[in-house]
Amino acid sequence: MSFAFDFAHPWLLVLLPLAALPVLPRRSDTLVFPSVAWLPVDHIGRWAGWLARGSAVLAIAALVVGLAGPGRAQRQVLRTGSGAQILILMDRSASMDEPMGSAGVEAPRGESKNKVARASLTSFVEQRPNDQLAFMMFGSSPVLAMPFTYDHRVIEEAVAATAIGRGMPDTQLDRGMLAALEQFDGRASSARRAIVLVSDGGARLDPTVRRRIQEGLQRNHVALYFIYLRSSIYSPDLNARLPAHEDTAEAELHRYFLTLKTPYRLFQAQDEKGMMAAIAEINRQQNAPTTFIEHLPRQDLSRYCFAVALGSAMVLMLLQMLRVRRWA
Repeated sequence: MSFAFDFAHPWLLVLLPLAALPVLPRRSDTLVFPSVAWLPVDHIGRWAGWLARGSAVLAIAALVVGLAGPGRAQRQVLRTGSGAQILILMDRSASMDEPMGSAGVEAPRGESKNKVARASLTSFVEQRPNDQLAFMMFGSSPVLAMPFTYDHRVIEEAVAATAIGRGMPDTQLDRGMLAALEQFDGRASSARRAIVLVSDGGARLDPTVRRRIQEGLQRNHVALYFIYLRSSIYSPDLNARLPAHEDTAEAELHRYFLTLKTPYRLFQAQDEKGMMAAIAEINRQQNAPTTFIEHLPRQDLSRYCFAVALGSAMVLMLLQMLRVRRWA
């Protein structure tokens, strides 16, 4: 950890000798009387004079140093904790706006899938203070809402922003997966890596896309977690043994993920409780010790100098108000 200090405008420090002006003798300090030896010693006045000169020196010096822009230089902090490098890939198609647990022709019940997912993902982010997180949405096209960062507040705001507007008309999961894997390329990490895919549907991937996804997962050592929001009685149960003739997009996608050579885990949720359980299990699995370097921006300290200058000026004003100018 480095604590180096620097100045934004170091050339202004040449004005520091001006701080000596208050201690130099002035013509107004010359006594016009031949002798004052008969007067008693004024201890209070002497201390007040020293305090005034010291305050003036400090005020000028603090102003000059503040204008020079002192600060703590950009630094790197080595942190150790338990966490991972996780990208949240969330489906933002129009179907995510439908109620969770809708039972066919029956009246819809419960919150929307988007709202349930938002609440669970926000809780997930809050529980992982040491993770480096990224958030991406996909629908007609992938949208990187926030690249990898340790600032979890902006991740939470990005998740909350999915409540604005309507979902996209299409679900291009293949483009979303490929865009998510690109975020790991060329990024150094000593932590675990994972993609948390949250969607209520599947996709039929062509052989080229399948190969690219598998290569990307292997190249970056990324585990895949698929949180499947099963919203109706007509949605296939991926946890059950899928018959060979099951040809839905969800079943086909799950079969492909099972063939991956990298870690894969399916979580199926039909309600808010199921979603929270899936998030809790991912949180438990991705909790390995990790060491990472955090880059902290330059910290400007000039405000403290200006505060000192203001305090010194107020002392000078107070002494000036208390000064006896004429004896009655």
